[in-house]
Amino acid sequence: MYDGHVDEDGRPLWRRPALWAALALLLSGAGGGAWASGLFSAPACSGADVRITVAAQPEIAPALKDVASRFNVEKHRVGGRCVHASVTPVAPAAYKGQSDAWLPESSLWLGRNMPGTPVAATPVVLATTRPVADEFQSTDIDISWKLLLKDKADHLPLARTVADPSAGMTGTVAMLALQQLDEKADVAKALRKGGGSTATLATLTTAERFTRPLAVTTEQAVVAYNETHRPNPVVSLLPTEGTLMLDHPYAVTTKDPRRRDAAEAFQAALGTRSARNILQRAGFRTPDGALNTAYATEYNVPDKPPKSLRLPTRKEIDEALTSWKT
Repeated sequence: MYDGHVDEDGRPLWRRPALWAALALLLSGAGGGAWASGLFSAPACSGADVRITVAAQPEIAPALKDVASRFNVEKHRVGGRCVHASVTPVAPAAYKGQSDAWLPESSLWLGRNMPGTPVAATPVVLATTRPVADEFQSTDIDISWKLLLKDKADHLPLARTVADPSAGMTGTVAMLALQQLDEKADVAKALRKGGGSTATLATLTTAERFTRPLAVTTEQAVVAYNETHRPNPVVSLLPTEGTLMLDHPYAVTTKDPRRRDAAEAFQAALGTRSARNILQRAGFRTPDGALNTAYATEYNVPDKPPKSLRLPTRKEIDEALTSWKT
């Protein structure tokens, strides 16, 4: 398992043997796989570009487009032909296999038979406006997942907003967290009071002040929202019991060998230092949950990974989704 140590180019050390194996394969003339693409000066690209499309979670798509722009300029090659990557935002529930690679918000979308490699993580959090966060702090209200089961926090009325789990994994995580903490609670019924909205952050600043709005979202969504909604930002609140991460896995889906090599070349680029910097600048953490200290200070979040809840079983996930629908 990745332990956080990287080499001079930002690649995890445990992947270096694979790098050298691919290098040996290239030198022996046995092939030109994705790992070897662009490692050496080589003749100019020949023939038409190998064009690939990456379907990505809408929240991470802008950062991936920046990575793709850099990647395309660098002229990575497979079989002597340049690779050109383009990124299309696609909500996971709307994805129908129309791409060479897929990067949803969570590995839970991939299912059992589609392997994926985490690219960037962000914890699921609670969020509210800054005045309400200050009020919670001044009245010593425990920031707990159980707030989602209540109409009031102490004497303060709450307006809770949770995404439909079938449309966004934040709602699923909220259900799983509450089921771990209170097995007897009718979690689905309590969360449906939030209306199943997906525009969670937009509802915070438009809600009536006295209702104390509280939304389930991601840390990265809060960062992105605050970048474009100054000077009235929202605040992310980490539940004291811990949370789960959305790991944004990259899965190669094409069956065409050349396009597969091209998609794997772009996957390798996503692990470089420059790509990680682009992703963290957009508010995402590294796959192991860390965040550059400077960015953490700017975003007012911890640089270390948050406390983790117990990872759910497939049965628990299926039961949570079923209970929401019934």
